[in-house]
Amino acid sequence: MNVNLYHALGFAAGIAVTLLVFLLFRRLWLGKWRVRSEYDERQKAAQGVAYRNAFWTVVGYMLLGWLLNLFGVELSASPSFLFAGVVLGILVYAVSCILLDAYMGLNDNPRRWVAVTAVIAAVNLVCALFNTHNASAWTANLLCGLLLVAVLIAFGVRALLRPNREEDEE
Repeated sequence: MNVNLYHALGFAAGIAVTLLVFLLFRRLWLGKWRVRSEYDERQKAAQGVAYRNAFWTVVGYMLLGWLLNLFGVELSASPSFLFAGVVLGILVYAVSCILLDAYMGLNDNPRRWVAVTAVIAAVNLVCALFNTHNASAWTANLLCGLLLVAVLIAFGVRALLRPNREEDEE
């Protein structure tokens, strides 16, 4: 694979700058470097169920790809198809955790995470609009943006199903 050196250096610099901006943002937003979410036993059990659901979803997706490959459909060998399987597994895990009230720890602020998720979804979708000339970047940005929009919808459904978290604890 022939990679342009300047392109690779620019890519590495972009990742480094993104990481630094993320760490600075986290430092300013949270006021500390480490935040550990605290989950109770019910949430940990629900996360186990969500992991299992996501695992079997990805296994089924890969079996679908294998069957498509048996019938001569070459779509299943493309990186976009494989990435879509990963995104599907993450989606199943996230939505399962959200609906089972196991996505955020007891000490997390849901409004902050919803706001951050909305911003990241918007950035991914805008990047997808500007990367129409590059099919792989367009696909990755679009899938990530749609994943986060689906997570936001799950947050909304969860908020409609159980408006007040404090009422459940009484």
